Formats: sequence, structure tokens, C-alpha cells
Amino acid sequence: MNNLPNLYLKGTFNGWGLDTPFTQLSAEQYSACVVFSADQHRFKITDMDGSEQWTFSGHEIDPTTVELNQTTPLLTTHGIGNDLLFTPSATGRFTLLLDLSDGAPSLTIQTGGDNQQTLSKRDRLCARLNSVSVPASDILCAEGALEPSTLFDALAIENDNSFPFVFGDNVDGYYEGRTHQFVSAGRYRHHQGWYLGGFASWVDGEFNIKPSALKARLLPYGIEHQFHNAKDLLSLHQAQRMASLTVSTNKAKPLSVLPELNVGVNDVSVEIEGDVIVLAINAELCPEGSPRFIAISANQPVTIEEVSSKQFPELEQHLFLSGSHCQIMISSVQPSVELTAYLCFEHSKAKAIEHCRQAAQHNALQQHKTKIYQFLTHNYLWTDDLEYNRAVMWARLSSRVFVSHEFGTGIWAGLPWFKDCWGRDTFIALSGTSLVNGEFEEAKSIIENFASMQQLDTQSVNYGRIPNRVTSKTNIIYNTTDGTPWMMREILEYINYSGDRAFAKRIYPVIQRFICGVETHYLDADGLMKHRHPDTWMDAKINGQTPWSPRGPKANDIQALWFESLNVAKQVALLNNDQTFAEHVDTLAKHAKQSFIDKFWDEKHLQLADRLEENDRPDFSVRPNQLMAMTIPQQESLIAPSIGQHMVKNCVDNLLFPWGICSLNQQHPDFHPYHDNRSEYHKDAAYHNGTIWGWNAGFTVSALNRYHQQDFAYQLSKNLAKQILQQGHRGTMSENLDAFQTHPQQLVETGTYAQAWSVSEFARNAQQDYLGFKPQLIDNRIELAPKIPSQWQSFKARLPFGENNALQFEYQRDAQGYRFQLTPAVLKADIHLDFKFLVGNNVIAVASDLSSPLTLHIDLSGNCTYISSPANVKQVENEYRWELEKLAFASPDNSVHFASLNERDYLFNKRKDEGLQQDRDAI
Repeated sequence: MNNLPNLYLKGTFNGWGLDTPFTQLSAEQYSACVVFSADQHRFKITDMDGSEQWTFSGHEIDPTTVELNQTTPLLTTHGIGNDLLFTPSATGRFTLLLDLSDGAPSLTIQTGGDNQQTLSKRDRLCARLNSVSVPASDILCAEGALEPSTLFDALAIENDNSFPFVFGDNVDGYYEGRTHQFVSAGRYRHHQGWYLGGFASWVDGEFNIKPSALKARLLPYGIEHQFHNAKDLLSLHQAQRMASLTVSTNKAKPLSVLPELNVGVNDVSVEIEGDVIVLAINAELCPEGSPRFIAISANQPVTIEEVSSKQFPELEQHLFLSGSHCQIMISSVQPSVELTAYLCFEHSKAKAIEHCRQAAQHNALQQHKTKIYQFLTHNYLWTDDLEYNRAVMWARLSSRVFVSHEFGTGIWAGLPWFKDCWGRDTFIALSGTSLVNGEFEEAKSIIENFASMQQLDTQSVNYGRIPNRVTSKTNIIYNTTDGTPWMMREILEYINYSGDRAFAKRIYPVIQRFICGVETHYLDADGLMKHRHPDTWMDAKINGQTPWSPRGPKANDIQALWFESLNVAKQVALLNNDQTFAEHVDTLAKHAKQSFIDKFWDEKHLQLADRLEENDRPDFSVRPNQLMAMTIPQQESLIAPSIGQHMVKNCVDNLLFPWGICSLNQQHPDFHPYHDNRSEYHKDAAYHNGTIWGWNAGFTVSALNRYHQQDFAYQLSKNLAKQILQQGHRGTMSENLDAFQTHPQQLVETGTYAQAWSVSEFARNAQQDYLGFKPQLIDNRIELAPKIPSQWQSFKARLPFGENNALQFEYQRDAQGYRFQLTPAVLKADIHLDFKFLVGNNVIAVASDLSSPLTLHIDLSGNCTYISSPANVKQVENEYRWELEKLAFASPDNSVHFASLNERDYLFNKRKDEGLQQDRDAI
């Protein structure tokens, strides 16, 4: 093989990053030394870009097991799921030998590897820093909320066994790790590389052995391990590239910490800048896009010394640290009850020094805890169901992991391999990530960032579209139909939450271009929007061309998004006094709505088509997308409630298992009960054909609440809460689940271990569906229509809206009835409140304003027995929904002989025989 590029070992053990390069031993032999934990590891050998020519695995489509000391033949291949698998019996250091001779590449894994202490070509670091930190000030308790330490303790996710977790820095990095271990304990990733892994701590010279920790606690501000008479804590700070490492004890003792640094002894220069140490990485060795400077400081006077495993044998025995890497020990000069070291990572040396110095002097760890507490209490819900409270708080916290500024303000889709800003994912996640949390400036920045990348070429089929995916500042892909209409939806929701009417003027040309682009390229004569098969969210393709789940040329969710886009355009046009355009899009919306009902709804069988095939032939496959047709429109409904009830019933009966809603019903011939790691089929065949998606539970809960089925919806939410708190990476939600589960308490999670829209939808449900809070500030209104689960007897909530305003919302139920207390943070006589609450079969409607607090007492018959402020109160009979009585979860039918399990590559062969259009992407 000639002109061999740099090759890397990419896998689950290193987040599929560029951390582990191969070293050339001879013309055709290469090696890599890796520390593997005693787990299953999936990996490939590939070049930087993962090109097919330079990607090596053992099979074209299937995973291949690699045995110790056995040579495994390799081939060049490009695909998903065909990884190499290695499962060592014990944690240790291994050498991988890659042989590319004779045109027959092979891989051999052997135990051991070189760990000789590298002779330094510079003086070893040994210095004293005389930092002085301001005393930690107490965090002020937020009105109506639990005090800080109580809240943090209530949210702690703890276990005496190992579990995975993830944090983000809200710049361009994230830290993914696992408790109770040193090897693969964690890595703070910047772009394709990492510098900081886990860390070790000592108290009075005694080494804290993490695998033997009494327990680990995932806290909102970091990951804590508890030992006898000691604790250590790793925190990733928000809005900066900074981590803190803390060891603490009850009595003042000498304390030390040692970070795992992926930095070669001879690959850095070291400088002392007052009370900060700076490591400058050789520019040619710095991964592209990664910061080059690492600054280290501490919250008190410390000694900083480069040490070796000869001095501290535990570095080799427990941490398996390479002797060629910097091993920097930071120790308190005087006995102390708490030592905190700060590590700042920056592109600029001056910034690294300044940020690290400021962190040490101003107690950055306490500032970090304060910011986390303020975030948790800015949008606040605390019911008498502790498990649900914790899950909502963690969903909100986890949604912040994905907010980044890597390519402008955006939301990563998922970790580890969707660390890009996808237009569709971003705007589905925006509501639960930014808006419900009162992060209005952030939401606006995200919209503006994507709007700035709108395709402006009027001759392009992508004219008016925003990107589907942004992987770099130059690699921008527009291959989706729904990304831009999701942004359109969120433009209006942002204005309604924030009251920012001025934004309507700035964003108006973006809206007009999108409408024009659809009319030019995709609008059919019936007023519905046409699109390619894979250009919905069900976008998986065979070899990047043939759709696994064809949904063209007219899918029901796309029509709902088009209808909503037209209504958004109308609202924004009116804000811009453009009556002509408002009337034009209103006409288009009415036409689309009528055509949708005429062509998608089957009145005889009471079912909605998932899509219209060519010649408008309806495909009545049962998928959850139909619930999006109900929940996407914000103000003007696309379908009548009498139709919607049947859609909800069909989805519950056919798709909804206790752990989530399937992407295809199990009676369909294309149904796949399992997602990943199957020998019968490629995982993408199952991706949208049975596999459960976490985010789909969001619009399912919304649809159920529309019909006052909050108790049944809450059963689903409670099951999701257990997923967040007890399964997979704690505190977050995965992308997918297998449709069929053997052990409901040990769910098989698949896809990314953390997915933005999964957690954001869970958070959104709490505020918008159970509390029923939906600001309509475009009309100077607040809608509050709570659908309170019967399990709740009380709650306190704080719901942000407008400019520095929020609605304090308290609820109490007793044997006499219901008590509501509504208190605006800022009194606003010009904002009207529309409150609705169902009692029995009557809706209690209260119209008031926010000029004063409002107290309501409603008895069990629906009578208002007390109201504290002037208001208009009405009782309206609720329309009875007989179809939605006694809803129950569906169950997997294991008696079915699924074609996907009985015929190898069933769906692949079926799609190939169907002769579907090959959809190559236009840039």
C-alpha cells in the first residue's frame, strides 16, 4: 500500500476520536499501545476522515471478534455496525500490530507494551504557586425553591457500582466518563482530541482507589467519589474550557491531586507565570481545532511537581499511566480540608493564564455551583413526586450538554458521533433546551446562526433552506425537507416566549425566502409539499442513496410543518404590516389543510395515512408521525379534535409500549423488533422500522394531554424518568431503544448514549403539557391550561417569560377541591391571562391580567368558591372523547414470525427490488 496516510484506532474506548494514532515500525507494519478496561470495545482502524479506502474492519457489514494473540484478516470497508470487537478478561495494556504487507492487511492484539519512563529533554517541573482564593460565599436561596445544598442532595444520582455520565462545557467540548475506575475514567474532548482524562487524589499520602470508592454521586455540578474520610470531585465549568479537580476531607491534612494528561513529556514547553503554570503543546502535534495551551492553578498555595511511577508505583499499578506522558502532581503546601486545582484549555496563552488566575482567585468552583443552582431555579418545578422532579431537573441539565459555540451558537444532536449541529434536531430541541428555561437570547442566537446559513441561490433546489447539518464552518449540508420548517415553528415560539417583536422584522426576509423556495420547487397543485423519500426525520439510506424507510413524496409530518410554516409566515407578516403576503400565505394554508384532510384521512376506517405515495395513493402504515400532525401547529389546528382522538387511539393501541413509542407497528411486514448488534440485518434497517426514539415520547405526551389523558401520559413520563435516573448514562437519555425489551428494568439502549431532543422533549412536557404554560406574547397573552396528573397533590413552579419576568405558580389539592396561586414576578397590566382547568366534564375558564397576584379556589363541582382579583369566570362543557377511555400500553407479540429475523437482510433485498429512486444529496 503506497502513500499511506496517518492511521488511527477509533472506537468506543476513545469516543471514535483521533486519540490513538498508529506508529510506523517498518514500511508495512504499524503498532498502537492502548490501555483497555475489562469491557467489550468496538473499533475500526481508519484515517482521519474515515474514508472507505483507508478504513479497515473484518467484514463488509458484520462485526468481527478479535481474539488475543490471534491474527485477524482485515479488509477495506465503509459502513455502520461492522466494527472490530475486543473483550479483554482483565484491564491492562495491549499492543495492536497492524500488518499491511502483501496486500492482505491483518491485525494482532498482544498483551503488554512499552511503558518505560521517557527521558525528558527539558527540566522536570518543580515549582510552588502562591495562589490566594477569596472565601466561598453562600449561594443565595431562590424564592419558593429548595435551598442549594438540599436541592443538590435531592438531585444526586448515586451508586456503589460503576455507571457512565457526561457533561458539556457549552463552548466546544464535553467530558464523558465512568465512575469507580481509573482506566477510561473519562476524557474531556475538544474537537478530535483530548488532554484531560480522569484524575487521582491523595489524603495525607494515602492514595484514594476509585474502584474501591464507597459510592459515586453524580451531582448537578460534577462527579463525586466518596472514600473513608475523603471525597474527590471533577467538575466541568460552563461557558469556558475549564475543569476543576477537588479533594476534600473532614480534618485539615496534606492533599494532592494528579490529572491524567494526554500530553507527552517532550511534546510541551512549560512556563511559570506568577501563580499559574502553562503547558504549551507543540503546534504540529496539536489536533486540528483543539486548544494548544493548558494552564494550571489552585485555590491555595501548592507545589507542582512532575513525578514518575518509580516515586509513586500506584500510577502504573492502578492508573496504567504511560511513562512518556506528563504526570503532574499538585499538592497543598499546608494541611487543608479542601484542595481544588483548575485546568484551563485555550487557543491563546494569555487567555489560558488569565482565566486560570481568575478561577483560582475568585473561587470558580463555588461560582460554578451558584450558576447551576440559579439555572435550576430560574425555571422550576417541584411536585410531591420526587422521582419526577429529579428526572425533569436532570433532563434540563442534560439538555445543556449539547449547547455549544463550535460553529456559532447551536445545539449538538447527540454524543458521541452526532457532535454536529443538525437543523432538524436543533429546532426540535430548542423549545425544551432554551425556551422553557428562559434562555431567550440563546434561542435567538441559534435561530440567527442558522438563518445566516440560509441558501440564497434562487436557482438551487435548496433555495430558502437552512442546513440540515453543520460539521464545520465550510462543510454545510442542506439535504432535508423539515429542518427549515422546524426553525419557522421556533421563530414564532421564540417571539411568543420572549415578546421580542423587533426580531420579527429582522427575520422576515428569511421566512419569505423559505416560502418562496417551497413554492418554486416543492409545492404541488393540491397545496401540499413534495419531498424526496429520505428527507424527513426518518432519513436513513442504504449506501447514502436508497431510503430504508421511503416516505415520499408527501409525508404527514412534512405537511403539518408546511401548514405551520404558513401560519408563522402569516403572523410575522402581520407584525410587519404586510397584509398582501399575510393573505397569500393564509390562502396557501387553507388549501393545504383541506387537501390534507381530503387525502390523508380515511373516514371509513378512521385512520390517517403516514404518507401519500406517487399518484397520491395513501400508505396507511402505522407510525407515530401522525401525532406530530396534531402537535406541531401552535395556534391553528390542522386536524379536528374528532379526528385526532382516533389518531391517538391508533398510536397507543399499535405503537406505545411502556418504555416508548415504536417507529412502526409490529404487525407491519417491515417491523424490526431489535435495533443494533443483529446478525440478520444492518442496524439502519431497524432504525425507523420499529426502533423506539426517545424524542417521540414528547409529542406522544403532548397528544395525550390534549385529550386530558394526563394520568396515562404520566405513566409513560414516569417510565422515562426511570430511564433518565437509572439507565445508561445517568441523568440523560439515549437516542434509541430496542422495540422489544426482555427486562423492562434493564432496557437495551442503542444509538447515541445522549441525545439532545430526547431530554429536551422530556423537559418541555413538564412545562408545556402538564403545567399547560404557553406564552402568547405576540398577542400579549399567557395561556395556562394545566393537565395535572392525579398523583400530584401539590407543586411549586416558576415559569419564565418576557423580559426578566416569570409566573410563580402554586397548586394544592385537598378533599374540598383545588387551590391555585398565580403571582407574576413583574406586575404587567397589559398582559392577559387565560386560565383553563378541567373539573369533571366542565372546563373552568378564567380571564384576568397580570396586574396583581391571582388566587383561585375551585371545589370538586367546578365552582369558583374564591377568587382574589377581578376576573371573568366561565364554565364550559368539555367535549367527551369516548374513544380514549381505558387506554393501555401495547405489548410485544413474540408469537409473530418477523421477516426481519427469519430472512437475512430481508429489508435490504426488498428495497433493492423495489427500484426506488436513488436520492443523492444536492449541496
